[in-house]
Amino acid sequence: MKIGIIGSGAYAIALTSILENKNLDITMWTKFAKEYEELTTKHTNLTYLDYKLDNNINFTMDLEKLIKENNTLILAIPAKFIHETFKDIKTNLTNHKILIATKGIENTTYQVISTYLKNNFQVQEIACISGPTFAKDIIKKEAIGLTLASYNEKTINYFQEILNTNYLTFHTTRDIVGVELCGVIKNIMAIFSGILEGMKLTSSTKAKFMVDACLDIQAIIEKLGGQKETFYTYAGLGDLLLTATSTESRNYTFGLLIGLDKDFKTYSKTTTVEGLESLEAMKKILDKNKIKSNIIDILYEIVYLSKPKEIILEFLKNSF
Repeated sequence: MKIGIIGSGAYAIALTSILENKNLDITMWTKFAKEYEELTTKHTNLTYLDYKLDNNINFTMDLEKLIKENNTLILAIPAKFIHETFKDIKTNLTNHKILIATKGIENTTYQVISTYLKNNFQVQEIACISGPTFAKDIIKKEAIGLTLASYNEKTINYFQEILNTNYLTFHTTRDIVGVELCGVIKNIMAIFSGILEGMKLTSSTKAKFMVDACLDIQAIIEKLGGQKETFYTYAGLGDLLLTATSTESRNYTFGLLIGLDKDFKTYSKTTTVEGLESLEAMKKILDKNKIKSNIIDILYEIVYLSKPKEIILEFLKNSF
């Protein structure tokens, strides 16, 4: 079986590490010549992850060729680059199977990525994976859990068989929209959680926020067409617990810098903080659909309207 990996960053490499030694024909794509040179000569991309890929992995800078030659694709690039990457693709994607390993909103249509691919490229077999897994932990081949979602059971089974390994546990669901929304909103909540830590608020207050965040995520998912039960999978509660409590999370760290009154703007320019794009996108989506989220409103005011972080204090006393 031939599989094309769109992306060569940390998560793309981590997912490829799962697929190694499975007798698969794997090709990874990068758009950057420097990365391509390192990948082809050393089978590493040490800028992102300290891991040497198997010598049987192939690499290319020709995305059109990758798509033509591989009917199974794994999409592992930041959401903000989805449109730019796919806009000039001429190959028909109708018969392709695509697994989304990207968390975010497509930033020209403000749709979850599965909807964007379905509407713009008529992709029929789409799945996504999401869960509490840092790339650096996946390569250790210790126990991890992911939620695997698709509109149809056949596609779920297809990708579950490809990814199946003895250290990976799956939750499966047909609620692909709910799973993608979990991946988007938890990054926003992680920023908020980091701010609370930086402000040195009590553990009791931080626990209150986590419950409020859980309720908020479920409500948003349901109002945007997903199932609130999806929150109780690895993609929802699991990923929130990981991302909103660890300094290994870029989103949490970004929020921590805000709470500590440190230079968060420079950090966001040198580090990919997915929650920033997600915050702006979700604010527009919720406003358009007349959906209220006090947490997202407050965070948007702090990050994008330069309101003082202290407005959080009064909000926490009155939320929910």
